[in-house]
Amino acid sequence: MPGLPMQQEAIAFTQKISSTDGTSFYDHLTDVVMKILNEQPTDPVNLLQTSLMVKKIANRLAPDSAQGLSLQAHPDTSDSAALSKVFGMAELPINPETGEPEEAEAPNEYECENVLNDAALMEACGVGLSRTDMYGVMMVCKQLGEDPKLNVATVRFFGKVLGVYADYYVFETTLKEQPEEEDETLGPNEVPSEKGGAGANGYTYFVCNNLGGSLSRLPPVKPAHIRAARQVKKFVSGKLDVQVSAYPPFPGTEANFLRAQLARIAASTVLCPAGYFTANEEGGLDKAEDFTPPAPTDLATAGAWAHRYPHLKKQGRTTVFTKEAAEGEEAPEPTEEESEQGPEPLSTLDKDTEVEGGEAWTPLSSSTNSGVKNQVAGVRSNLWPGAAAVASGAAFTNVYVGWGVKTGPFLPLPPPPVAQEYDQALVESNELPQKPEPAKEEEEPKEEE
Repeated sequence: MPGLPMQQEAIAFTQKISSTDGTSFYDHLTDVVMKILNEQPTDPVNLLQTSLMVKKIANRLAPDSAQGLSLQAHPDTSDSAALSKVFGMAELPINPETGEPEEAEAPNEYECENVLNDAALMEACGVGLSRTDMYGVMMVCKQLGEDPKLNVATVRFFGKVLGVYADYYVFETTLKEQPEEEDETLGPNEVPSEKGGAGANGYTYFVCNNLGGSLSRLPPVKPAHIRAARQVKKFVSGKLDVQVSAYPPFPGTEANFLRAQLARIAASTVLCPAGYFTANEEGGLDKAEDFTPPAPTDLATAGAWAHRYPHLKKQGRTTVFTKEAAEGEEAPEPTEEESEQGPEPLSTLDKDTEVEGGEAWTPLSSSTNSGVKNQVAGVRSNLWPGAAAVASGAAFTNVYVGWGVKTGPFLPLPPPPVAQEYDQALVESNELPQKPEPAKEEEEPKEEE
């Protein structure tokens, strides 16, 4: 257009109708500017970028599909609503007689790790959850530890188990007083469970589907649950009360299956720097007084880490159970499971077996530059993907974020043999009464002619 100023040429170019819905860039930009002036948002640049991106996606769609595209007017805010409950003071129950709020019980005293410091260590190595989620985890740990009804002694964030319909945030605790144990009915080939506070039941686990939601205590783990969980590969659904659909059949609900998987994961992946603890005569761990933190380059090796929790044996226990012989009878020879000798306490990772022909652990490091200060290093499990341990100096932490499935080929057990219709040989017997002969029909007398 000769003769027109440059500004008018630019405006005329933007007013060309080039989009599929009959609008121009000038019309769209005018609407966005008017929206910004009317609403006056705090970050107008993000609003402009969002509008351009939505317009670009809509133009890529066909006219029919673009008309059917609907934006979610009411986003899901259940997670945010649940998380808001852990901030601020809890609502006190109202006395129905006086109508006044009842006095709050004194908060429980407990011990907890520095969650935000652990979040910084995990973030440096690219594992675990985001720092925003870890802040919510810290608030849930505080809520769980201060609850006087639960009466916990220690709280630790174990990790997050991903599920098909919902995830599980897992919190590992120790109780000041163990609840009364119910009598256990054992089958012919089953072994008794370990007592609360010892072995595989040394810790009590609480789970919730979203941070701030209702916490559910998982039941104690039984050896039968651990043995059955080793034979299946199964994703959790996110619902604790559902039955586990698997073969061989699992003897319990998803709460029992999740507890068994947590016991297996913890026994294999919860670590500590080598030399940080020493084993005492009672089977517990004591903090070493002369521990020297290893260098960051050494922390990225398997020999610098040790297994913190006891090993789970084939029986599904951390200690072997041997049946006692009856009075006057000789003790039977121990079976293969009863004669199993596990690894020594606090064994280092370089003694672990290979996984799929490779190393069992992969090194982690926040930086490969040796001149960087305050480096963070650790290892990541290849046997249970999602498990990691990181450390910086004397501070270390463990976390698991995964699907709860162990690395390895899926080899389902064959179905049982088909049963015969009759399990005894078909023989002729003379004891049965003989079949009676059919009665003869009487001949009717012939009529005389």
